[in-house]
Amino acid sequence: MNQSKSKHFFVADVHLGVKVKDPFDREKSFVDWLGSISSEAVSLYLLGDIFDFWWEYKYVVPKGYVRVLGTLARMVDSGVSVHFFKGNHDQWGFGYLQKEVGVQLHHEFEVKEIGAYRFCLGHGDGPGLTNGRYRLLSGLFSSSLLQKGFASIHPRWGMALGHLWSAHNRKKYNANSTYQEEDDPRYKFARSFPHSIDYFIFGHLHVPADVILPNGSRMVVLGEWMPDKHYAVFDEHTGLFSCMNSRSVSNNKRI
Repeated sequence: MNQSKSKHFFVADVHLGVKVKDPFDREKSFVDWLGSISSEAVSLYLLGDIFDFWWEYKYVVPKGYVRVLGTLARMVDSGVSVHFFKGNHDQWGFGYLQKEVGVQLHHEFEVKEIGAYRFCLGHGDGPGLTNGRYRLLSGLFSSSLLQKGFASIHPRWGMALGHLWSAHNRKKYNANSTYQEEDDPRYKFARSFPHSIDYFIFGHLHVPADVILPNGSRMVVLGEWMPDKHYAVFDEHTGLFSCMNSRSVSNNKRI
């Protein structure tokens, strides 16, 4: 690790390509942020739904996202460790992002040691984190038979169907709602996790949350990228973890 760098960044639910307002503004704001952190980042954790819909055909690259992919590739080339955790909107990655961009791909939540601290990281929709109906749907999407069937559809129609599904799926999220920990499977998952964890960090809900669990662990649910540019940063030299957005810095704490 470059000893002059000590910061690790976390972001989720950017939903690049979503047809809300101007997609280019969303992409530009994200690229500008990536550029602003690249000189001080040891690692970057993309915790799912970075794309509103992502599907990798064998010989076709999805249209768009050139600036984002190029910026991520430059970060990797400069020594930043970039981790991509699959979300429910961008779970269909089959090698392009690893081979062409250089990111490290993660299929489910993982426990990682960063400095002297233990993090449990994921999109927030994996096993133990969602209800049975959602797990059934996720299992269908993971079916190799169904994936082969979808891949056989011409990209003109396949991508259109994918974005139509994404738009329908996104309607259930309300960024103006408030977090209710007693109703959240992620809170229950973290509270009953069998191993000692300092920080749980998830996305998926589009509603930011920052709670201290009964055992003293801290669980953070990152808000969506737009409009307030939610993300989190951990400085392993100081042990300071900060939840950030474009309006303020909130709840800087050392546990």
